[in-house]
Amino acid sequence: MDIKKRYSEIISKTKTFGIERKCVDLNMHSGAPVPGWLPGETLYEIYVRSFSNQGSFNAVKEKLEHIKKLGINLIWLMPIYPIGELGRKGSLGSPYSVRDYFNVNPEYGSNDEFKELVNAAHTLDMKVIIDMVPNHVANDYNQLSLKPYLIKRNSQGEPVRKIEDWTDIIDMDYNNPGTREHILNVMRFWITEYDIDGYRCDVAGMVPGSFWDWAAPQLRKIKNDFYLLAEWESPFLHKDSFQSSYDWTLYELMKLVYKRAESVQILLDWIYVKSKLYPKNSLSLRFLENHDKPRSASIFKQEAIKPYLVFLFSIDGLPLIYNGQEIGSKKYPSLFERQPIDWHNRDDELYQLYKKLIQLRKEYPALASKEYLFPDHINKNNAAVFVKKGNDQISLLINFNNQIEEIFLADEFMQSIKNGCVILNTKENQIWQSGKLVLQPLQAVMVKIK
Repeated sequence: MDIKKRYSEIISKTKTFGIERKCVDLNMHSGAPVPGWLPGETLYEIYVRSFSNQGSFNAVKEKLEHIKKLGINLIWLMPIYPIGELGRKGSLGSPYSVRDYFNVNPEYGSNDEFKELVNAAHTLDMKVIIDMVPNHVANDYNQLSLKPYLIKRNSQGEPVRKIEDWTDIIDMDYNNPGTREHILNVMRFWITEYDIDGYRCDVAGMVPGSFWDWAAPQLRKIKNDFYLLAEWESPFLHKDSFQSSYDWTLYELMKLVYKRAESVQILLDWIYVKSKLYPKNSLSLRFLENHDKPRSASIFKQEAIKPYLVFLFSIDGLPLIYNGQEIGSKKYPSLFERQPIDWHNRDDELYQLYKKLIQLRKEYPALASKEYLFPDHINKNNAAVFVKKGNDQISLLINFNNQIEEIFLADEFMQSIKNGCVILNTKENQIWQSGKLVLQPLQAVMVKIK
């Protein structure tokens, strides 16, 4: 396979904002060091405003043990800062319009209550990352009068923004060294004062790469296992700074497969191509939904979501769950209003599948490994067959089709699956029938090879 050509072919099918279109081979680089606590984990995204009826830090703290029982050891809190009022969207405003970097949003609680939340998570051996919003600030950012150089201005001295629709913010000016120092001080502050474990950096690719190259090592001098996740898709960000970035491409490809606009083979091609172009340590963020996208239960539907979910938890990278996703919530919370998640309306079968997949990913490191084997098989348009290698060897058989699929493999692989131990079966039926593998509609199976 011509890796770079295939990269260009696949990336051309996606239109998502935040994808670096330039193809580059950084696989010879190790990339930023991965914290020892990260491999095999699942990231759980929390929007404090919508997570509970109270919309508070204390309400999140009370639910930490519930999150822990799901198997989660890593939580991400969307922006916790006070929100700008000038040009505010909706009645409560977007959390990505930051008025004060050095305090918490009083809507959520106090600074001490946030610190108590972090401490409670650490007591449960959970890590906490928070959103950092370095590209822009609120129109009424509280330090603009003292530091007018922080923001970009036009020739008339008026504040400007790159994305016109983001009317509640103005862009930071990273051409000014004072701006870089200011944001670095912000990032240091939340580590030293609150002992957070990482940042999810909003639209990281809109901030100059030279800033990240300069800032990341200084953050890791404070905490050597500090984690950085970029909301962007670019191998460049992984070279020295970020351990993770978004896999927007995979998300878009999964939607195309669901609509039958592409074959399942494109998902396998993408996983392979990306592994050959990104630094070896990189852990792509893989997701079926997040706060910028519709609920996965509303897109992939109740039964069809299962093969995509199993696929996501069977490949390398870091799976993401957005609060409420695990119960099959179809209501997309507004960024600008309080719309609490209805935790009582729970799809228990789906919840148990999430719980099982999180557990299996920890129990079998091969699922999170970057070692793949793609055996030849027929019907590649509808079914994915691949093997994950690590301390264990796991075969994955996933039917993305709503019809029965018969799979024929070389004798060696057929026998290994026949003699293996099934560790997950979303349909609970026998898959071995008369010398062939038969998958029911939308069935996904994991087999541990003996």
